Amino acid sequence: MKLKSAFSLLALVVAGFAVAPAAEVRCADDSPATAKVEKPIVFLEKSPIIVKYQLGRLSNEQLLLVDRETTHPKFILLWEALLGRPGLAVKFRSEAADGLAKLNKSDVPTELLAGIQRATASPPVVAELSKLLVSQKPQDLQKSQPALEALAGGEGPDAARQAAFAALIGIQPAEALWTFAQSKPGALAQLVAGLPLAPDAAKRSAFAGKVLPLLSPTADAATRKAAISAAAKLPGSEAAAFAALTKVVASGTEVPTAARALLTLPRDTWPDAALKPLTDALLEQARKVPVPQRTENDFLDIQQLGFQLAAKLPKEAALPVRKSFSSLGVNVLRLGTLHEQMFFDKLQLVAEAGKPVELIFHNSDAMQHNWVLIQVGAADEIGLAAEKMPPQPDSQGRLYVPASPKVLQATKMLNPNDTFRLRFDAPTEPGDYPYLCTYTGHWQRMRGTLKVVKDLDEYLAQGHAEPAAPVITEWKLADLEAELPKLSAGRDFAKGKALFTTVGCIACHKVGAEGVLWGPELTGVAAKYKGDPKAVLAEILEPSRNLEPRYRPIEFTLGNEDPFTGFLIKEEGETLTIQTGPGEAMVKKFPKKDLTSRASSSSIMPPGLLNLLNKEQILDLLAYLQAGGDTKHAAFGK
Repeated sequence: MKLKSAFSLLALVVAGFAVAPAAEVRCADDSPATAKVEKPIVFLEKSPIIVKYQLGRLSNEQLLLVDRETTHPKFILLWEALLGRPGLAVKFRSEAADGLAKLNKSDVPTELLAGIQRATASPPVVAELSKLLVSQKPQDLQKSQPALEALAGGEGPDAARQAAFAALIGIQPAEALWTFAQSKPGALAQLVAGLPLAPDAAKRSAFAGKVLPLLSPTADAATRKAAISAAAKLPGSEAAAFAALTKVVASGTEVPTAARALLTLPRDTWPDAALKPLTDALLEQARKVPVPQRTENDFLDIQQLGFQLAAKLPKEAALPVRKSFSSLGVNVLRLGTLHEQMFFDKLQLVAEAGKPVELIFHNSDAMQHNWVLIQVGAADEIGLAAEKMPPQPDSQGRLYVPASPKVLQATKMLNPNDTFRLRFDAPTEPGDYPYLCTYTGHWQRMRGTLKVVKDLDEYLAQGHAEPAAPVITEWKLADLEAELPKLSAGRDFAKGKALFTTVGCIACHKVGAEGVLWGPELTGVAAKYKGDPKAVLAEILEPSRNLEPRYRPIEFTLGNEDPFTGFLIKEEGETLTIQTGPGEAMVKKFPKKDLTSRASSSSIMPPGLLNLLNKEQILDLLAYLQAGGDTKHAAFGK
């Protein structure tokens, strides 16, 4: 060891910290890319100052690798670090709150409130801890009522005060809480802003008579703005809220806030007689927005509401309204991600053939994502090609974007909370163009469709709804077991076959003549599991629970190169036969001496592949698998 390196390591050990070195790969925008992270060595027995110093030097990935338990006090500072570290998934914060509650012999709300106090300088952490606080059971929150009142009526961050009020809504009568808020400076606006966060709909509805009058221009600005947003979250008062919000739009003040509130009101509560007056008032306000501001979110919310109103109008009135709103600006497509779900928030976007489009892509997830638009029919080809790419940016600074003419458009890889704007002309040929996130392991799950139509206004005026967020269901075996007898008959072969493709099974499995062999052959899956559909479903829902040795992924390292993942087919003497991708062409032989390491991994099939499907779709897919792709199988009979 060189003398300088020896002294560096000694200094870290004296400070109470050592970590095995790990190479870090960075993107062109200096954001970290995929890299192997070594488990750190942390000395938790040292003084609190040294422990905090050690933990503060760790990346999020390293922090999560530190061993932790809830039986020894020395782990308290580790749990506090996990609770308050920016960028960690909610599940780790929840785990940390549980760990601290056990170590401190307290409860989760107490630890969340303490975490909020420690994190006042980090608004994202405060916001996430506040959401966790609101999600606690009322009986648990009751014990923390004095602390909640102190936070709600104090001078802390708005997100924390609003969450405290939302928690109090679940445990206090509306009248008493309203009186309390009026007695504290600026607290009434925080209470009203916290109303939408309260999970109990009945408790929220009790505030309708107090909130709706605050939409009047006579209320102070902060309280009125909060009331406008809260108006749409008062069950049983939808008609009154619609009327009050329409007046706000007509007044010309807080129009974008009112538009956002109206968009959250259930469409079936919009009164038909009030649609045209609101449409006219909204169009008048939209025309007042300066042209340079018409790609900003405030205008886009107004425009989106206009499109939604047009969809509710009679057909002969819908098209002129739609054209009026669309003529005010370029077609802007807004796309986001669902936090910690690994899904885009829209499964379909719509554009007009050959016309300019501006995509605004916002990543609200805790991990990196990109957006890649692909030629019709080439999604699996591009997704598989991206899987094999090293984490090296291309000439445009983009990661995991194959150099292929079938890639039509692509964004850079976005870090959490980043936004990217991409202007392009929509494809000239109408059709359904797939889009993916091509970050390693994401493309099979994160996909959607850009529907390119000949005339966008005509298409939407015909009753096609604006794209909505996908419905996510975290299916468990117990949720579907009672439905399995329906597999005996009446299933839809065409739908099952289509789902085999769209869900992503076709990229790794083969049924009859469909698909490729990368994972197990599924044509005989029914016989393999002795005709038990429950066993087949369990394997889909939990792909890592029972991996066959032949299909257990192994991470290999070849010399000093980046690691790669493959299936070990055969080990003969000094040679390993490894399958590194779909098809026989990806079966290769490697001399053992050239492979410097190997380590087992979890299934390459991601969990949650069925989360976008409903029960009938899941049954059609299972029937297709059970039939081995045979259209004459009894499952498809009447």
